[in-house]
Amino acid sequence: MMKHPTVLDVARIAHVGASTVSRFLRGVQVRPEAAKRIAQAVKELGYTPDQTARALRAGRSRTIGIVLPKVSNVLFSEATQLMEEEARKQGCSVILLTHQDRMAQQQEHLLTLRRYRADGVILVATPGTKLEEVRSVLPNVPLVALDSYLSPEVDSVVLRNREAARMATEHLLAHGYRSIYCVGAKPRVYSIHERIAGYSDALEAVNLAPRLIVPDDYEHLRFQLGASLRGKEAPDAILSLSDFATLHSLTTFNEMGFSASQRLPLIGFDDFGYAPLMDPPLTVIRQPIEKMVRYALSALFRRIEQDGEGEVQEISLPGELIRRRSCGCI
Repeated sequence: MMKHPTVLDVARIAHVGASTVSRFLRGVQVRPEAAKRIAQAVKELGYTPDQTARALRAGRSRTIGIVLPKVSNVLFSEATQLMEEEARKQGCSVILLTHQDRMAQQQEHLLTLRRYRADGVILVATPGTKLEEVRSVLPNVPLVALDSYLSPEVDSVVLRNREAARMATEHLLAHGYRSIYCVGAKPRVYSIHERIAGYSDALEAVNLAPRLIVPDDYEHLRFQLGASLRGKEAPDAILSLSDFATLHSLTTFNEMGFSASQRLPLIGFDDFGYAPLMDPPLTVIRQPIEKMVRYALSALFRRIEQDGEGEVQEISLPGELIRRRSCGCI
């Protein structure tokens, strides 16, 4: 078997000490003539540092965990891909786990990350999660909450959900709609709860009563929305609180035989890939997913490097209203 070159081999060929080679490989400045010889020896031998051994010496696994509800919605699917790419640039691997909003499953996944000695965790917590429950499994592991707040003691990165929902509702009001229904599911989820509050703020500011269709699951959403569309007090516009709510709303329109021109004006959350291709194209609140991921990973790696020390960061980012024709814009 071929022997992999070592730091000692590089040092022997470059006529320097192993510690000098080690400093050079870490980016520490060494004498120019020594640096030139070391670089030549590295190239000649085809030497590459053993990242595993380096990580073990540093007491780190070079692995981070990502725990979230699912990967099928726009935010989590795009965020997961971006996090994996950025983590790779940092020399880290990613363990991705989904809890399906089940507390027991979330705890099992946290135990898995403890077994794998993850250096840090980005957590999209299931509703009702307490920091004490997380810390009972991962007492000293750096942690960042994404898409929700977990505790004042934990870094978090979220959308300004309340502000975004209010902005979308005010846009529908500006079109002249007055019977605006708020449609979604899983009201205990932090982002949904905040969006309901923003929608309600906008309506109450003009003395209109909120009209909510926000059951615990999406099947009931379709049933309740269909009943409302057939009722005497049918909505004249819809604010949809998630990409899934938007798809279920459009499915309900189709099941009721609505043509494109008969569909109710609608604004949804999340700019999924075919939103511009719908008939009519969908007006949406676009989340700054790339920024959210960048801030979350930056906070996590800062925690890892500082062994969990430092001031807690609570980062909230604005959404962007992407105007298309579904809301009544021309």
